[in-house]
Amino acid sequence: MTKKLYLDRDGIINEHIPYVGTLERFFWHFEIITIAKYFVEKNYKVIVVTNQSGIERGYYSLFDFYKLSRYMINVFLKNDIEIEVRACPHLPEKNCFYRKPNIGMINDIRDKEDIFIGDKEIDMLTAKNGNIKKRWLISKKETSKHASKIYKCHKELLLELGIYEKFLKNNYIY
Repeated sequence: MTKKLYLDRDGIINEHIPYVGTLERFFWHFEIITIAKYFVEKNYKVIVVTNQSGIERGYYSLFDFYKLSRYMINVFLKNDIEIEVRACPHLPEKNCFYRKPNIGMINDIRDKEDIFIGDKEIDMLTAKNGNIKKRWLISKKETSKHASKIYKCHKELLLELGIYEKFLKNNYIY
């Protein structure tokens, strides 16, 4: 069974700005490369799960989303990390099986070591609904009754994993 590290996109991989659909609005949380690499070295598969209703709202096109995703995938690949991107483009009121907090994007065979890292309560609820025990919230503002751990910032997670110095020393390619 493959262990999985599920990552929300906006707020975890990049800064959370509403409806990020183009490269001009995508700003990295650089720490995520070190975090993802740490788990890849522990034989985790990295899967990005993201609600992208901005597509159906007409804020950006599906092509824009694919272009941004390809850029993100390539940056991870340049740093020896393979990722898979799963997205739901639907509006919340459509109650799509794939839209978080529903479990469509995480409907995999579960390993007890699976981890979900997100920045919103909806991410923690998705992980809970999908029977993921390790539900880690990274947020300065949000709190969660469903998170198993809460960090104020990426640096706190890096410190807990013992890889903050590694983050400071690495020269990642963006």
